Amino acid sequence: MSSSSSEWYLRIEAVNIDHSVYDTNDISTIRGGSSLLLNAVRKIAEKPELKRVSVGASTGLYEVGMSTDARMTGIEAEVRKYLQGEPYCHFATFVVATTKRERGEAIDDVNKRLMAECSLQQYQTPSFPFPTYEESAEECGFGGTRPAVHDIEGQEQKASHSVSVRREEGKTLRKELYKPCFNEESAEIELPDHLEELAQNDNIAVIHFDGNRFGKIRDHCKTTEEYKRFDKTIQGIQKQAICQIVKHTPKTGNKVRLETLLWGGDEIELVVPAPQAWATLKRFFDATATDPLKTTGKEFNLTWSAGVVFCRHNLPILQVRRYADQLCSIAKQRLSDKPDEFSSNDNRVVYLNMSSFDLIERDVESFIASYHAPATVGDFTFTMNEIGQLHTDMLTITRSFPKNKVYEIVELLQNSKPVDELEERALKMVESSARLALKEAISRILGERKERWLLIGDLWNLIGTQAL
Repeated sequence: MSSSSSEWYLRIEAVNIDHSVYDTNDISTIRGGSSLLLNAVRKIAEKPELKRVSVGASTGLYEVGMSTDARMTGIEAEVRKYLQGEPYCHFATFVVATTKRERGEAIDDVNKRLMAECSLQQYQTPSFPFPTYEESAEECGFGGTRPAVHDIEGQEQKASHSVSVRREEGKTLRKELYKPCFNEESAEIELPDHLEELAQNDNIAVIHFDGNRFGKIRDHCKTTEEYKRFDKTIQGIQKQAICQIVKHTPKTGNKVRLETLLWGGDEIELVVPAPQAWATLKRFFDATATDPLKTTGKEFNLTWSAGVVFCRHNLPILQVRRYADQLCSIAKQRLSDKPDEFSSNDNRVVYLNMSSFDLIERDVESFIASYHAPATVGDFTFTMNEIGQLHTDMLTITRSFPKNKVYEIVELLQNSKPVDELEERALKMVESSARLALKEAISRILGERKERWLLIGDLWNLIGTQAL
């Protein structure tokens, strides 16, 4: 469509999602809340006047085409009414903005103006969607803020209407979530009801994936068609990655040991058994290694960052997913501001092992630097190309090297003492037939940094026993 003076665009955003999705540790409620927001931005495109351009997990950009100023006012009012109706009125806050595209104006400039207007509206909007007045003598046992009005089967505490709506949606979604990957085959997929069923030796891994500089890449999309192609490409990559992960995730009986907290936009959050984290990372990065995306005059390798938290299954999931999100942000710190120069080495992972403690009092980056000193955060950061070799080398080490000597080496390092002599003594305890391969594995992990023995000690119980 040409950039005529009467071409309009509409943008919606779900805002303040800490109060509409991440206000409870209940997995079904989290899944249901994020799903309902995603469905909202997708269903808006069903209105005949709107043509979908780009849809994220909680945002949508739509082309209205040829319209009058008066008609646009009516369309915007209809969209607002829809978003303020069932079921969103119980928990969600949306902002809506419209603008006219001027002749010759690039679509990314139009979107930036809409984003600015949405941000202004957010500042003027209460951060908490107020519930309808309901008589109740207690607060919601899941969220702790809204009035408790619903009994929940199998639960002692009552839930607010907001939680009840999202929780039911989340339970229904579990049966439908993977249909985009498997079509009718998804009916045969069973999932665990609790994270305890998913855990291995009580431990899980929470993984947060996020696209690298996708906003900057999208800014290079100058036409509506390029915007749509970018959106379709990202969704196709995500579908392929999730499909591979689900197909190869281990089962307990008929149940796939996998939980999806978020799947939309350029973000994905998964929960898997702790030893499966490495295989999950490898499958994700293998599946997302696609051909470059082409826009006007440039090509972009689409890359991703990930944060992984290993922890016990009974830790508050909101707390853990925040840590995973922070780790993902740490992985992005090494990225340049030139996404057209990205390569596979810009697919990075940072992990944190919380298997032996419950809480981090400071930000994750400061905690790692302090807890693992003299190792640094960089020692716990890997590229996609390093994961496979790291896992193989760790298997070699855990099968041959005396475990007690690893912790003795770590103690010496933390007291600023040399470790070479202890290393040699430990290697002499290993069968001669395994010694050369063991030395090579240790050398690859350590490089020039003896401090990475802390990495070896930290990964010892997380690496599993099976090759990727």
